[in-house]
Amino acid sequence: MAVPIDITFLGTGSAQPSATRNHQAIAFRANGDIWLFDAGEATQHQLQKSALKMGRVTKIFITHMHGDHCFGLAPLLCSMTENMNANRVDNDSIVDVYGPSPLRRWLRTTLLSTYSRLGRKYRVHELLLDESERDNDTSSLHPDEDPNGKDIVLPKTSGDAYYRLPEIADGWSVLAAPIKHSIPSLGFLIQEPDLPGKLDQAALTPLIHRNAEALRQERGFKNPLQILGELKKSSEPIQLPDGTILHPPETRQGRQIVILGDTCDATSMLPLLNRPPDVLIHEATNALTSLDPQGTTYEEVLERTLSHGHSTPQMAATLARDMGAKTLLMTHFSVRYKGNEEGFEVMEEIRKQAVHVLGEDRDSDVHCARDFWSFDVKIKGA
Repeated sequence: MAVPIDITFLGTGSAQPSATRNHQAIAFRANGDIWLFDAGEATQHQLQKSALKMGRVTKIFITHMHGDHCFGLAPLLCSMTENMNANRVDNDSIVDVYGPSPLRRWLRTTLLSTYSRLGRKYRVHELLLDESERDNDTSSLHPDEDPNGKDIVLPKTSGDAYYRLPEIADGWSVLAAPIKHSIPSLGFLIQEPDLPGKLDQAALTPLIHRNAEALRQERGFKNPLQILGELKKSSEPIQLPDGTILHPPETRQGRQIVILGDTCDATSMLPLLNRPPDVLIHEATNALTSLDPQGTTYEEVLERTLSHGHSTPQMAATLARDMGAKTLLMTHFSVRYKGNEEGFEVMEEIRKQAVHVLGEDRDSDVHCARDFWSFDVKIKGA
């Protein structure tokens, strides 16, 4: 059975928070469990203000080590691990944290230096560019730090370099790849397990009724339509007494979501995809809008944006087009762009710039995120 998936933006600003946008944090929720992508300062407050349960956060992914993406991590761990019992989360389970070096050492130092204790163990898995980045110091572990965090080194033998993250969840997988920014930054691809297909009951029911009496006598079915449940559960063809073969429904591909850290070029994510993703979350820090002085050109905005390793809405849309992404969600907006009703017209300018790249027929597939806005990831054809 397909589980509900939604994405809530807890913070959508870049560099500095504003009255209408907090630092970056994205909550990916599948069937109630939450995976958090980035934890800028005050993320714990944003969670408290949202409808999400802090104690349901089981995994945290840090895209890069700029403070607006990680300064809230240690406080969040301190708060969320005290809320486990209230949310019926197993206190013996470990919070897994994934991210680039020196995430492990930085988090350990922060917790030790502030004499912080957690209500639950955590472990850090570092995604490394090469062997030289390994942190082998286990002499000063934090009391609540599990020492079994993995070092995942970027493979150098294959043409398409990416990380396959371990120990995710039942059937779920997460891949990651380095993307271009002013410092090492990561993009993540979340892959849902394949889903069972839907039975065409309208087509199958007459075939079963034609064999109803034989099914009662030979299989002991009180209700011959019980065989539909058996067909779906076994996923194997079933032969009816008259020789008719009932075929199970074809499995449906699970949903794919791409979540990027700060970037001016994330084309390294393309080799990870085997089909168009359902959602691409891409930064759009700067844009040419009515807020700019008259005479400002897009080329000037682009040059300034690239010089800081960031993207414009046109750049976000270009990658969405190259991926074939079904939906583009843009975030990480400059402090100039307000995330409330007052800023609606400017944000619509930004959104339309992305639509222009993708085509007007894609207008409903492009969104500018704001704090506490949620997006449901639907199943195609469901």
